Amino acid sequence: MKTEMTGVLHSRQFRASTIAVLAAIILALGYLSTRGQPVARSSPVEKLRIALPVLPHTALVHIAAAKEYFAEEGLAVSIQPVNYGVLAIDDVLQEKADLAVTAEVPFVIAVMKGNALGMVASLASLANDNAIIARRDRGIAVPRDLVGKKIGVSFGTSGSYFLWAFLIRHKLSLPPNSIIMLVDLPPDRIVAALAAGDVGAVATWQPISFQAQAALGKNAVSFTESEAYRTTMIAFGRSEFLTGHAAAMEKLVRALLKAEQFMQSHPEETLNLVAQWLKIDVAALRPTWKQFDFRVNLLQSHLITLEDEARWAMARGYVGKRAVPNLLPHLYLDALLAVRPERVTVLH
Repeated sequence: MKTEMTGVLHSRQFRASTIAVLAAIILALGYLSTRGQPVARSSPVEKLRIALPVLPHTALVHIAAAKEYFAEEGLAVSIQPVNYGVLAIDDVLQEKADLAVTAEVPFVIAVMKGNALGMVASLASLANDNAIIARRDRGIAVPRDLVGKKIGVSFGTSGSYFLWAFLIRHKLSLPPNSIIMLVDLPPDRIVAALAAGDVGAVATWQPISFQAQAALGKNAVSFTESEAYRTTMIAFGRSEFLTGHAAAMEKLVRALLKAEQFMQSHPEETLNLVAQWLKIDVAALRPTWKQFDFRVNLLQSHLITLEDEARWAMARGYVGKRAVPNLLPHLYLDALLAVRPERVTVLH
């Protein structure tokens, strides 16, 4: 009897061991079959509409979409292309888009006008983005020659802020204290106005500044000032939307960080992807591309710059004069703090 019971026990142990081994094999095969595939998520896919200027400045978002990093994080992102940042802001304010990317100047002006917007992260920066392109045949050879000339610029943009900073550094004051005349031109009319001679110079950003210079050929003279202004591109949305979609904002940040890493580790592939998206030759993009610093962060220096731009907006009459408001509440810190807190240096 004892021998029989021992045999039954051993048989049961053998079957249990066999089942355990088979289970391990099945799990291993399942792992190998799904290796490299996106991790399945129990949470529903969240939809985001992003208004995105088709510029090299916004390449980080394009790469995140092209490499499917948004999808990996559980986001269904639809990119809504626009020509420039002011249009992207309008899409957010009219709730045609959930998020947008723009330079920080129009963002500040929109906030100063009472719009509840929040900056999710800075995405890129470069020092020589803006330039003044002038006509030599108008007697313009050095910055002081701009006095008495018509300068075309898109009011309320980074181009107008750069022009102000440039003239201040060269001790050339803006109207009404000087005879420099400013002409408000939308970005898509700047090149034509300069080429036709409607203005003697224009202040604008890449690639419009390159197009303006190409249109004039040898008749063009270009002025830059790397210390005058550093363009920063930001991702932002309506504050109510950001706080109501906190999990989606964390997913967004994780996808953008993946895109940043890819751009650093695959520079040539990135360059080709961006050139294809912009529909330009890689050789034409390469010189400009070297100037960009694509990095996801929120820095104390960003807050200081926003405050400086708020003072400028009031001085130039874009918004009513008052005490500079506290702009800290317009930095949406939660997502980046949750994902990569070391990328946030803002005192809060």
